[in-house]
Amino acid sequence: MTSCTSSSSFVAVTPTIAAAAESPSACDSTSYTPRQQRIVDALRLMLGEAAPALYEAHDRSLQRLVGAARSSHLPRDLHLLTGLALAQELLAEEFVVAPVLGSPQVVADFLKLHFAGQGYESFVVVFLNAQHHLIAAEAMFRGTLTQTSVYPREVLRRALHHNAGAVILAHNHPSGNPEPSVADEVLTQTLRTALALIDVRVLDHLVVAGSRTVSFAERGLL
Repeated sequence: MTSCTSSSSFVAVTPTIAAAAESPSACDSTSYTPRQQRIVDALRLMLGEAAPALYEAHDRSLQRLVGAARSSHLPRDLHLLTGLALAQELLAEEFVVAPVLGSPQVVADFLKLHFAGQGYESFVVVFLNAQHHLIAAEAMFRGTLTQTSVYPREVLRRALHHNAGAVILAHNHPSGNPEPSVADEVLTQTLRTALALIDVRVLDHLVVAGSRTVSFAERGLL
């Protein structure tokens, strides 16, 4: 049996779009789940028939694929980034139509894709309506949380703007260690207290480090 996986370490897109298009894939007839098929179809819109080969070459991981594309300096891989943006929109659509509490893996995948390849720390707020459907996801602050001021008033202002009923907080650890720091815990409680003043619930705070995530809700830290 021919393996459809590749090494987890990469610097640039391998194979490149051109190489993938020229090389017949042993995975052309691979069975996908309905969700995986929608992702491949979204990628195919920009990448053509190279899409399945690229998806397989990165272990069916959009997070690995976008990280590889962002680290590449080849202009042709801008097409890959566009295709991945389409795939990210597809993931967003999945939890527009379903409450996020019923699809935690989709939320995690969406955030992994957002943070993939970033060499700096950034803070994202996912705004939800009263039924916990997605309204918007906004990157609000950049830099380590100990060096960049995350102003509660700005988070509150955007929550009011979106008429949000709940939020999910998220940030990445470029170090690769997803364990939350004391500063992360303090910030979470500060935002939770501030948002409660306008009746907005903090459902979770996710720390993303590569393919790993830590959930404050699952840890009982909320």
